Amino acid sequence: MRHDFTGNWRDHYDSRVMSAEQAASLVQSGDHIWIPPGHGSPVLLAAIAARTGDLSDVEIRGLGVPDGGLFSAEAAQSFRYQDQFGNVFSRPPLEAKVIDYHPYWLVGGHKALDAGREDGWAVDNILITVSEPDSAGFVSVGCSVWDSITTSRRAKRVIAAVSPNTRHTFGDTVLHVSEIEAFVPDDRPAAALEMEYDPIDEAIADHVNELISDGDTVQIGVGSHTAGMIHFGLFQGKQELSYYGELTVRGLVPMVEQGIFTGRTSRLHPGKFVATVVGNTAEEREVVFGNRAFELYGTEYLVDPRNIARNEGIVAINGALTVDLSGQIGAYTIGPRIYAGMGGHLAFALGAFLAPRGRYVCVVPSTAANGTVSTISAQFDPGQVVSVPREIADTVVTEHGVARLLGKSVRQRAGELISVAHPDFRGELKKEADRLFYP
Repeated sequence: MRHDFTGNWRDHYDSRVMSAEQAASLVQSGDHIWIPPGHGSPVLLAAIAARTGDLSDVEIRGLGVPDGGLFSAEAAQSFRYQDQFGNVFSRPPLEAKVIDYHPYWLVGGHKALDAGREDGWAVDNILITVSEPDSAGFVSVGCSVWDSITTSRRAKRVIAAVSPNTRHTFGDTVLHVSEIEAFVPDDRPAAALEMEYDPIDEAIADHVNELISDGDTVQIGVGSHTAGMIHFGLFQGKQELSYYGELTVRGLVPMVEQGIFTGRTSRLHPGKFVATVVGNTAEEREVVFGNRAFELYGTEYLVDPRNIARNEGIVAINGALTVDLSGQIGAYTIGPRIYAGMGGHLAFALGAFLAPRGRYVCVVPSTAANGTVSTISAQFDPGQVVSVPREIADTVVTEHGVARLLGKSVRQRAGELISVAHPDFRGELKKEADRLFYP
């Protein structure tokens, strides 16, 4: 452990337990605040937002953070919030240009700081959520690691919400209380998220199922359609699978208990289910707490494409918003409009490309906007962000089938993608392909 504390840890801890308002008072004008995904305690965020007008030039970077009062024009007088992943809370203020966007990759997010560059973004404060300390004075970030451990050790000040919903897990998940400046009790109940599944995900699941073999290592990205595939039996009939992924979708954790994911074929983490976030319901997290079958690691290790590629037969499955006929993938913007974020999509696409037997599978329903728009387009509109370049495009799956792009020319790719586009749009896509790729 990276601490040199030799005193009584209980005295350190007890002397630093404080209210959210007291913790918020530690933030000074001009400070930077970093909030890892899943660690933005609304209690702390509201207390910081309440200092609007008292503070100035406070810059905040966060991924998947709830509003907490920071996304208003009034709050912008004191706080410059830079969103790293669009969500239901941040999309409206992003479109209104009340907050900014920070294009952020989970790998090397602090590269300028670590390299000692003058433009490095110093982490003055990090907000995390932890368990109560164990008998040796260690707290755990539980089922949501992300970069909370590694960035805490870069930060000048660590402010931790202490939640009874967070308990100890295995892997790289703990800090000593001596590494934390403030502890804020936060006994809010864990949020429950209801899921609705699109019937087309059943067809997508059937197609992707054919691409997975017994003994494969699998990664699945977050999203409504990737979650739907699990619900509709993505792994039906499969056995001896390993998991190495950024996070999980609902239904994966029970498959460890069912013996579908055993990790026995994993060369990197044999016998383990490995992720940086595990468990999508309170019941699933209860299975993970204190369970040695699960190991959690930070994104700087787990999402590094070099480590992903060490899983020789990894099948990386991630959702997208749009694909053009040459194989370019758009995963998080609609034109220039921010909808989500990069997350681990590019890292796993690249890692699977570099893995000897890896396969990158991009899943996308064939239409959007209630069937009025084809998600497969001839060319991207101006402003569309390319998340995955066509040079590493591999396999695209819609409810209409599987398009295999790896090693194919743009003409051949266009034919593959048109074959899995919605029938209502295939004629126009064919005309556009003829115009773009043929004399």
